[in-house]
Amino acid sequence: MKKVTSILAVAVMALGMATFVIENSANEFDFLNDISKALACSDCSAELPPRGGQSGVS
Repeated sequence: MKKVTSILAVAVMALGMATFVIENSANEFDFLNDISKALACSDCSAELPPRGGQSGVS
């Protein structure tokens, strides 16, 4: 019975570690995606008015 409990404990620990690693790598990819979007801004040179207001052109 002790052997089964030990095997079960190791399996649960391995599953917990695997989910932890998967969550951390997913967060890392989100972080890298945000950085790449900030660096590769396609309309950064467009002069947009602040807060969505009208531009000075009538």
